Amino acid sequence: MSRGDRRRVLGRHALLAAPLAASAIFALVIFVGPTTSQSATPPSVELGALLFDASCSSCHGANGEGIDGRGPSLKNEGRAAADFVLRTGRMPLADPSAQAKRGPVRFTEEEILALVEHVGLIGDGVDIPNVDITNADLGNGGSIFRLNCAACHVASAAGAPIGGNRRAPSLALSTPTEVGEAILTGPGSMPVFGVLTEDEINDVAGYVENLAEQNTTGALHFGGAGPVAEGLAAWILALIPMVALTRWIGRARSGRDPSEEDTDAIEAAK
Repeated sequence: MSRGDRRRVLGRHALLAAPLAASAIFALVIFVGPTTSQSATPPSVELGALLFDASCSSCHGANGEGIDGRGPSLKNEGRAAADFVLRTGRMPLADPSAQAKRGPVRFTEEEILALVEHVGLIGDGVDIPNVDITNADLGNGGSIFRLNCAACHVASAAGAPIGGNRRAPSLALSTPTEVGEAILTGPGSMPVFGVLTEDEINDVAGYVENLAEQNTTGALHFGGAGPVAEGLAAWILALIPMVALTRWIGRARSGRDPSEEDTDAIEAAK
């Protein structure tokens, strides 16, 4: 075959391959979907306002100003606080006088994003932190946790009663972002730890995640149930040998204690 014939054959093959290549690329785009460079749909401000009016305004007021005896003002809150209570199922709260506890999430992802955006427009609080535990220093995180958090959440992060019919919750189900949000917003009775740096927040969140992976709040890890349960268990464990020792000391022994006949004789002689 001459050089010219080979060129003509290669040209025909190229013309045939072009449509196939285009089809393959088109199918790949459809299968994979939009590229990551495309921005996500922004939260719907209208949806957030509607949801807030239906689910939140009865306690926090139509404009987030708060209602005395029902719910606080949201003027000093922000996206981080709203995201925390919505993703942990703490809001909406059926009984405003009760402590907000982790529960089932009531809203879809789209609804959460919309509500968070709406609260962010109402208040001037902190935004959702970007918590990254990839390179967290667990040693530093543990030191900060024991110094600032263990007094209420206990060393295992299992949580414990803190008085006033309140309880510091378990952190076993907390995500790193939720830990960061709690540090910056101080939900419930928790103080705000705004002095912690971004790296320190990452370290604490990484340490809490490590505790969850080790299941330190599980039944097999003694010391993870909190001071009340641990103290009760310690008393029971100490009481059993004390009762056994008392019974052994008080048991009658021959040669040391008089027999029943001797006791009867002594009583008759009196």
